Parts: sequence; C-alpha cells; structure tokens
Amino acid sequence: MKIAIVGATGLVGREIIRICEELLPHEATYTLFASSNSAGTKLKVNEKVCEVKELKEENIETYDISLFSAGGERSKKFAKSFLNKGSYVVDNSSAFRMEEEVPLVVYGINEDKISKETKLISNPNCTTMGLVMVLKPLHEKYKLEKIVPTAYQAVSGSGRAAVESLKNEEKLGEELKPNYRDGFYTRPISRNVIPLAGNLTENGYSDEEMKFVNESRKILDIKSLIVEPSNARVGVETGHGVFCSATFQKEVDVKEAIDVLNSFNGVQYWEETLPTPLDAEGSNDVLVGRMRKGLSSNKILNFWSVSDNLLKGAALNAVQIASYIVQND
Repeated sequence: MKIAIVGATGLVGREIIRICEELLPHEATYTLFASSNSAGTKLKVNEKVCEVKELKEENIETYDISLFSAGGERSKKFAKSFLNKGSYVVDNSSAFRMEEEVPLVVYGINEDKISKETKLISNPNCTTMGLVMVLKPLHEKYKLEKIVPTAYQAVSGSGRAAVESLKNEEKLGEELKPNYRDGFYTRPISRNVIPLAGNLTENGYSDEEMKFVNESRKILDIKSLIVEPSNARVGVETGHGVFCSATFQKEVDVKEAIDVLNSFNGVQYWEETLPTPLDAEGSNDVLVGRMRKGLSSNKILNFWSVSDNLLKGAALNAVQIASYIVQND
C-alpha cells in the first residue's frame, strides 16, 4: 500500500504521520510532500526516514490514498493529478466541501458515504466536526431543528505561524498592549479574545461561521437546519470549544441525553469536571459538559463541547477515513 501525505511538515501533517503509524498497516510505504521551502526535510514514518519532496507535477506518482493538508489553493491545483493516477484523496481544506458530489465525511457519523465512485473526500472544518459528533446522537434521539453555536477557536487552527505568534506575545507579559501590531492576528491574542475567527463575508458573518451553517447541514443531512453561529479566536494554543444551544422537535431529558452521548463512540460526557481545551489536547474524543435543559423550552439542550482541532478536527478524522478505505476498498 502506497500513501502520500501532502503538507507533511505542517502542524496537521505531522499529526497525520503519527496517526498513520497507529491506524494504518505497518507495511505501508509513504511519500511526503510539502512546499519548496520544506523540500529535503527528513521525517521518520514507522522508523523509516523519508525525505520530503516538493509538491509539483513531476513528483506525483501512483498512490492508493493521498492525505492533503496543505491549504485550499494547493488542493485545487494538485488533487486532480493524484485522483487521475487512481488515488483516493482525503482533503483537509475547504476547497471541495460544498461540492454536491463530494462526500463531507466525519468518521463515526457518515463514513458510509465513501465508495469507489467517491474517491475525492472532504474533511470538514475542525470546529464543525467536533460539534456534529455531539449533535448526531442527539439528533437521532430527539430530531434536531436549530442550533446556536458560539465557538472559541484556538490559534493552532490558523497554523504554525499563529502558534509562534501566541508564544512570542506571551513572553511580553504585561508589556503586551492593545495597540500591539506585530502578531499574526490584527489584534493581540495572548491574554485576549478576538470576536472574529476567519474572514468576514458580504453578509457580515465570517467564513468560519458560515462553515458551521453549511457543513453541519450537509454532514447531518438536515437541509432545513437553522444555524445562528458566532466564532471568536482565543489565546489558547490547541482545543476548540463550543457553547451550543440546540432545539429539537421532541422534549428532551438531560440524564437520557447524557446517556446517549456516553454510548456514542468518540464522545465523552464529563459530570464531575469541566472539560477544557487543556483536557482535550491530545484526546481523540470530543469532551462534553455543562448540559442543561433550556429555560424557555423543554425542547432545548444547552451544552459545552471541546475537542483537539488538530486531531478529531483534522488529522485523526483524515486517517480514520483512510483506515476505513483500507478495510472496505
């Protein structure tokens, strides 16, 4: 089996390598790709040294599965070349997510959408992915109608440069002022919350917020789902958190809902401890807490969820999809 990892030197790419070692057959061989700046870097996969190749047409060969985490522009430019040589492509960017014929897959929810005819597969947005893992079993029990999610997104969702910027700002301590302009974001992120994650669109919502709207509808297969999203960026390195108010067709029961979540693979409900981004960091599961019934309706559940955006939000899901392909192709 031949595996290609595109964007292998990035934060998500390195996690993909680590999880491939855990979930994919040990005898698989790997080709690693990155930009020209990272070409020549040597990384180990299953204790074998692999030299990173530059992502360009002449370096693309035939692979069984190609895992992309190199940004939308590279996916648009190169994914077709991998597909044309017979590879499945699991893409972590937003490039193809809303194309009708491309399955948007969260392993544990809708991996049955994958077939030999759907060799291009999209990984959802990291914030949406953690939330839908919680909503799916609740929807099956109570029938979801509306969500009001407010996300607190960690800086690693913006890549390595954002993480380094946070660390540099933290070193400034009390010297960090509101007018600081040398960081990754337009405002300081250390000791701070920026009430915008992503880029504003014409309707006044950010592209990150609109991913909540469009992707949750597609993954959960609820075209009429009402979504009223808000996303902020917080001074946390890893772990996206979401407060969500979910409205259902049926009346809800908190204890029953918690039991439903605890029986769903990939989700943990924490009763004694409040789950935080530090708890979620390194965890393959989505952590949920503070579930309570709505004040205005017995059909509303309010809860907090948090997940490692580099794992289930990106690398883990991609490799879980690859593992599913290996077992079912």
